[in-house]
Amino acid sequence: MQALRKKTYLTICLGAGIFLISAISAFAGPKITVGNCKNSQYSTIQAAVTAAAPGSEIVVCPGTYVEQVTIPTGKNNLTLRSDKPLAAIIQAPAVMTGNKAIVDVAGVQNVTIRGFTITGPGGGGCDSIRWGVRVDSGGSANIRENHITEIRDNPFSGCQNGIGILVGRQSEGQVGSAVIQKNIIDNYQKGGIVVSNVGSSAEVKDNDATGVGPTALIAQNGIQISAGATATVQHNTVTDNVYTPQSVVSTGILLFNPGAVTIDHNEASSNDVNIYSFQATGPVITHNKVSGGSFDGIDIVETTGADVSHNTSLNNVYDGIYVDPSATGNTFSHNKMKGNGEFDAYDQSLGSGSCGTANNWDHNNCDTDNTGGCICHGSSGGGEQAAGADDQATFNAAPRPGSPNGARGSRIPSP
Repeated sequence: MQALRKKTYLTICLGAGIFLISAISAFAGPKITVGNCKNSQYSTIQAAVTAAAPGSEIVVCPGTYVEQVTIPTGKNNLTLRSDKPLAAIIQAPAVMTGNKAIVDVAGVQNVTIRGFTITGPGGGGCDSIRWGVRVDSGGSANIRENHITEIRDNPFSGCQNGIGILVGRQSEGQVGSAVIQKNIIDNYQKGGIVVSNVGSSAEVKDNDATGVGPTALIAQNGIQISAGATATVQHNTVTDNVYTPQSVVSTGILLFNPGAVTIDHNEASSNDVNIYSFQATGPVITHNKVSGGSFDGIDIVETTGADVSHNTSLNNVYDGIYVDPSATGNTFSHNKMKGNGEFDAYDQSLGSGSCGTANNWDHNNCDTDNTGGCICHGSSGGGEQAAGADDQATFNAAPRPGSPNGARGSRIPSP
């Protein structure tokens, strides 16, 4: 009898286990393999996408796939994954067609694109390639752990195309949403990441966006949130967006007439302006570290109701934080600004706020401002908190900018 009970219990457990495995398999969806791996089913990624049922996982073997990939409606919950990180390369063909995106998430929901190298350049001059990954037609995507590179004309040009990741686009009436995480985006022509249009949204976090460095050809932007789009931008590193004519500025992180945005815990360095807020209402810009801007650390221009707090702005050629005359009702608190070439804090507005400005300045640690020390050390309560040890070490080690000695040039961004 005891042996019978054990046998019955084992049968039940085995049956439950088989049921659980079957349920997991059904939930995960079928797996499709592309390339030269053993038992692969398709030679191109697009063929696999076309054949895939919703919820399928497409695993792409190491190799180079010269193609444009469009993921259309009817493929919800699809996963595209490189079998080995960055070893599956999706290469732009010499002649791009359609909207000239290498990968287009076109109205489909909850697509994952993970672990690929997605690369240009285009096959020729101006407008030969537009996007590395594009999310449009109300689609949504999880774009993570990719290297998106060389999204540019060949040769590199001053044309306003060549963006690593695009989510929505106001000029086309397109919207999309995405989680954009842990990607490396570099050698782009116009921009790294752009989220555009009312109804578009994104979480942009833990990415590295690197421009080409000083160039006279085009004003680049590392991460741009514009035209009413909403976003959270956190823990990104953005560098080397510099336009040498200085008739306009390149930016690390650009808010250009956005919707609700939070810019939090990013590191932006060696851009013309590291963080630029233009025509924004109520942006939250907190706990960022900015340095080495060829203009400013943080610019607040035609912006109202911003919370600019707990940021560190070091060694920018002009100002640590610059506020234009039309920026009103903003709060600047607990920021640390040191070693900037003209002023650590420069507020050009006039009003009934702190120190005769139209904004509130409170508990900021800095040495120089355009109010004769009032913003940094006056009635606003500034200067009461010293820079942290890590920030001070960075400040001590970094080269000081030279004196501006002349006109600032223009602070106008180029979205």
